[in-house]
Amino acid sequence: MNAIDNSNLINYCRSGCDITSFLPTVAYTYDAGAKTVAVTDNTTFGNGDTLKKVHIKVLDQFGGEVRGTITATGTPGKQIIDVSSLNVSKGLSVNSTVISNAGFVADGSAVNIGAAGSLSRWNKRSS
Repeated sequence: MNAIDNSNLINYCRSGCDITSFLPTVAYTYDAGAKTVAVTDNTTFGNGDTLKKVHIKVLDQFGGEVRGTITATGTPGKQIIDVSSLNVSKGLSVNSTVISNAGFVADGSAVNIGAAGSLSRWNKRSS
């Protein structure tokens, strides 16, 4: 069997390559009493690009997870996620994937979340 050489596709972008103006920003607020995590997207997009969606996963350290989706930036897109089914004894983590209409994608996370914060460790790419 012959391998396929796809080295010429490594830096290929299907909708333009100005990924530098795509700045993912996702914040969370954890309310332990209400057993909820509120997630808000405040991503900055380049000229002509907009938010397609944000996939959210809140995970415990025992393999439990709950999911949500955001389809609008800012307060209108705030997603309140019920985490009452998760075991919070060892903390929670939040993972998100921000997807733009131009085909840019970024994955970020926050581990052992506190009362409030922002996701970090963003891995940006063009889909």
